[in-house]
Amino acid sequence: MNKKKDPKAKMAEKSVTNSGTDGAQGQEAFGRISSKPELKTFLNSIRDKVTEGIAAPIYAMSAMNFVLTLPDIYNLLDNENKEIARDIWLRIKQSGLQIRMPGLLFGPDEINGAAASQG
Repeated sequence: MNKKKDPKAKMAEKSVTNSGTDGAQGQEAFGRISSKPELKTFLNSIRDKVTEGIAAPIYAMSAMNFVLTLPDIYNLLDNENKEIARDIWLRIKQSGLQIRMPGLLFGPDEINGAAASQG
Protein backbone atom coordinates (compact mmCIF):
# COMPACT_ATOMS: atom_id res chain seq x y z
CA MET A 1 0.00 0.00 0.00
CA ASN A 2 1.47 3.32 -1.05
CA LYS A 3 1.07 5.97 1.63
CA LYS A 4 1.54 9.49 0.25
CA LYS A 5 0.98 12.52 2.41
CA ASP A 6 -1.46 15.16 1.33
CA PRO A 7 0.35 18.45 0.50
CA LYS A 8 -1.74 20.23 3.14
CA ALA A 9 -0.71 17.65 5.73
CA LYS A 10 2.94 18.21 4.85
CA MET A 11 2.55 21.98 5.29
CA ALA A 12 0.76 21.52 8.61
CA GLU A 13 3.47 19.14 9.77
CA LYS A 14 6.15 21.69 8.93
CA SER A 15 4.36 24.39 10.90
CA VAL A 16 3.92 22.10 13.91
CA THR A 17 7.51 20.91 13.97
CA ASN A 18 8.69 24.52 13.90
CA SER A 19 11.73 24.06 11.63
CA GLY A 20 13.02 20.84 13.10
CA THR A 21 12.27 21.31 16.78
CA ASP A 22 10.32 18.63 18.55
CA GLY A 23 6.71 19.04 19.67
CA ALA A 24 7.62 19.75 23.29
CA GLN A 25 9.71 22.75 22.35
CA GLY A 26 6.97 23.97 20.02
CA GLN A 27 4.42 23.74 22.83
CA GLU A 28 6.77 25.58 25.14
CA ALA A 29 6.99 28.43 22.63
CA PHE A 30 3.20 28.71 22.47
CA GLY A 31 3.06 28.77 26.27
CA ARG A 32 5.01 32.03 26.28
CA ILE A 33 2.22 34.27 24.99
CA SER A 34 2.52 37.13 27.40
CA SER A 35 1.90 40.25 25.34
CA LYS A 36 -0.71 41.61 22.98
CA PRO A 37 1.59 41.49 19.92
CA GLU A 38 2.48 37.84 20.64
CA LEU A 39 -1.20 36.96 20.93
CA LYS A 40 -1.95 38.82 17.71
CA THR A 41 0.77 36.87 15.87
CA PHE A 42 -0.56 33.57 17.23
CA LEU A 43 -4.18 34.40 16.35
CA ASN A 44 -3.23 35.53 12.85
CA SER A 45 -1.37 32.26 12.37
CA ILE A 46 -4.45 30.28 13.38
CA ARG A 47 -6.72 32.36 11.16
CA ASP A 48 -4.40 31.96 8.15
CA LYS A 49 -4.22 28.19 8.59
CA VAL A 50 -8.00 27.88 8.91
CA THR A 51 -8.57 30.14 5.90
CA GLU A 52 -6.10 28.22 3.73
CA GLY A 53 -7.48 24.86 4.84
CA ILE A 54 -4.14 23.79 6.30
CA ALA A 55 -5.50 23.21 9.81
CA ALA A 56 -8.56 21.12 10.53
CA PRO A 57 -11.29 22.94 12.46
CA ILE A 58 -10.73 20.73 15.51
CA TYR A 59 -7.09 21.83 15.69
CA ALA A 60 -8.15 25.46 15.43
CA MET A 61 -10.65 24.80 18.22
CA SER A 62 -7.88 23.34 20.35
CA ALA A 63 -5.72 26.41 19.71
CA MET A 64 -8.63 28.70 20.64
CA ASN A 65 -9.15 26.71 23.84
CA PHE A 66 -5.49 27.29 24.62
CA VAL A 67 -5.87 31.04 23.97
CA LEU A 68 -9.06 31.45 25.98
CA THR A 69 -7.55 29.69 28.98
CA LEU A 70 -4.38 31.79 29.13
CA PRO A 71 -3.95 33.13 32.68
CA ASP A 72 -3.75 36.76 31.50
CA ILE A 73 -6.35 36.59 28.72
CA TYR A 74 -8.41 39.55 29.94
CA ASN A 75 -5.37 41.82 29.66
CA LEU A 76 -4.23 40.37 26.33
CA LEU A 77 -7.56 40.71 24.49
CA ASP A 78 -7.65 44.23 23.14
CA ASN A 79 -10.21 45.15 20.47
CA GLU A 80 -8.02 44.03 17.57
CA ASN A 81 -7.13 40.65 19.11
CA LYS A 82 -10.76 40.14 20.08
CA GLU A 83 -11.91 40.71 16.49
CA ILE A 84 -9.36 38.22 15.15
CA ALA A 85 -10.43 35.65 17.76
CA ARG A 86 -14.11 36.24 16.92
CA ASP A 87 -13.35 35.71 13.22
CA ILE A 88 -11.58 32.43 13.97
CA TRP A 89 -14.44 31.29 16.20
CA LEU A 90 -17.04 32.04 13.53
CA ARG A 91 -14.99 30.19 10.89
CA ILE A 92 -14.80 27.16 13.19
CA LYS A 93 -18.53 27.30 13.79
CA GLN A 94 -19.19 27.73 10.05
CA SER A 95 -17.16 24.58 9.36
CA GLY A 96 -19.82 22.55 11.13
CA LEU A 97 -18.50 22.11 14.65
CA GLN A 98 -21.32 22.54 17.15
CA ILE A 99 -19.83 24.97 19.64
CA ARG A 100 -21.23 27.68 21.86
CA MET A 101 -20.14 31.27 21.53
CA PRO A 102 -17.96 32.27 24.50
CA GLY A 103 -19.06 35.31 26.47
CA LEU A 104 -15.47 36.53 26.46
CA LEU A 105 -15.65 37.12 22.69
CA PHE A 106 -19.34 37.73 22.04
CA GLY A 107 -21.91 39.91 23.75
CA PRO A 108 -25.14 38.61 25.29
CA ASP A 109 -27.20 39.81 22.31
CA GLU A 110 -25.04 37.83 19.89
CA ILE A 111 -25.11 34.72 22.07
CA ASN A 112 -28.90 34.89 22.57
CA GLY A 113 -29.45 35.61 18.87
CA ALA A 114 -27.38 32.59 17.86
CA ALA A 115 -29.25 30.37 20.33
CA ALA A 116 -32.62 31.58 19.02
CA SER A 117 -31.67 30.91 15.40
CA GLN A 118 -30.59 27.33 16.24
CA GLY A 119 -33.61 26.41 18.30
